[in-house]
Amino acid sequence: MDDNENKYQVIDPDSEKYKLTAKDIIDDKKAKKKKKRKKRLLIALISIFLVFAIIFGTGAGIIMSYLNKVNYGDSVGEVDPNLDKEEELTFDEQADADAAIRANLDNNVVWHHKDVYNILLVGIDYGDRKDGEYSNYLTRSDAMILISLNMRDNIINMVSLSRAAYVSIPGRGNKRLNAAHAYGGANLLVETIEQNYKISIDRYVTVNFEGFQNIVDTLGGVSINMSAKEARTILGKSSGGTYRLYGEDAMAFARLRSIDTDRDRTGRQRKLLNAMAAELRNVSVSQLFNLLDAFLPLVTTNFEKGELVKQMTNVPKYLSYSVKEAVIPHNYVPLTMRDGKEVLILDWAETTDYIHKLLYPGMVPDSN
Repeated sequence: MDDNENKYQVIDPDSEKYKLTAKDIIDDKKAKKKKKRKKRLLIALISIFLVFAIIFGTGAGIIMSYLNKVNYGDSVGEVDPNLDKEEELTFDEQADADAAIRANLDNNVVWHHKDVYNILLVGIDYGDRKDGEYSNYLTRSDAMILISLNMRDNIINMVSLSRAAYVSIPGRGNKRLNAAHAYGGANLLVETIEQNYKISIDRYVTVNFEGFQNIVDTLGGVSINMSAKEARTILGKSSGGTYRLYGEDAMAFARLRSIDTDRDRTGRQRKLLNAMAAELRNVSVSQLFNLLDAFLPLVTTNFEKGELVKQMTNVPKYLSYSVKEAVIPHNYVPLTMRDGKEVLILDWAETTDYIHKLLYPGMVPDSN
């Protein structure tokens, strides 16, 4: 038989075999949409690899020039002499709250595991500048988000810690969590979290909120889905929806808590981070370098330079991880006013049990 005999076949348009159903059309659209998403992800991954190839191919000098823009070590500053007075708390249930903290501290076991890497992301605000300079005083931490990398299950947990949580700050007594940074910088904040929440913090990254503002502007804004209340408060709009936010408005969105609760505020902070991550996937090489120039000088970390390089090369792998969000406390606990300050009293047994199960699911962690 001639190989070309059946090369061309006549299709009968009336045959049921060749008629498209509604399901066929829907399935075809879904397949194209899925293929398009995969293509965008592939382009993002190729772009990231290209950036790294350019940086590493250009030589160690370029790498070091960018790594040298980062501030290494702890936050620099003095303790405000008025801080003790500002953070002083007296309330009726304080004896019970203090007893609960003491009981929690009696258990000095801090969990860690080789497959879980915890990075504390701290947002701080140095306030208004005077003659181009910030105050010498350390500031409270406005936002604390734990980025926990579960490398066994390929999961990234983004866990917001309430700034108003009533905790024990080593050497400073029982106060709100956000005061720890004002008393002793990032190192004291890390020690406070480890001591109270019973989880190890491997590294921290503190960022002046001006850094987020610069990044959002350099990205050309971020798209945020806002409720009607959020849109009215931030933008003066009459209805909710997806809006393009730029520097100042994006920061106002992340800080907003007057319309609801601090718990909702932490959700807005995570929403902003996710929106920024989505934009980062589409940046050009030149934009990326502009982002680094604007952002890195406003970062302080205890990462070593070699560790930062390693984590950067792991970014494509992390992009494939699923992302989960949580807030501590995971059950709604109302903020109460004590001495004119918002304070959150936690159930420590429930809190530590929840965070252990979240970060170390089915694991038997090492402990110290």
